[in-house]
Amino acid sequence: MTSEDNLDERIDADESVAAIKPDGGLTQTAKDILRVCDPPATEEDISRALVRHFSQVEPMVRDLINLGLLMDVEGRLALTELAREKLPR
Repeated sequence: MTSEDNLDERIDADESVAAIKPDGGLTQTAKDILRVCDPPATEEDISRALVRHFSQVEPMVRDLINLGLLMDVEGRLALTELAREKLPR
């Protein structure tokens, strides 16, 4: 499988920091990470989907955990109820 084969699975993450905007909405990066984590995913899964190095993804994931949007479930990152409320469908 080439990187071109995975193109459809990649998510465009154009921001460098996952966070909640001042108006309470999610940044595009936060939305992208949360979508990857539904169903639960590993940080490696997120890195691949966002086409970013693990070292860039780790702090963004920690931010989302600290904000109560992601939780660890058996070694995988899963959405919290708050994340489900904030993530538009």
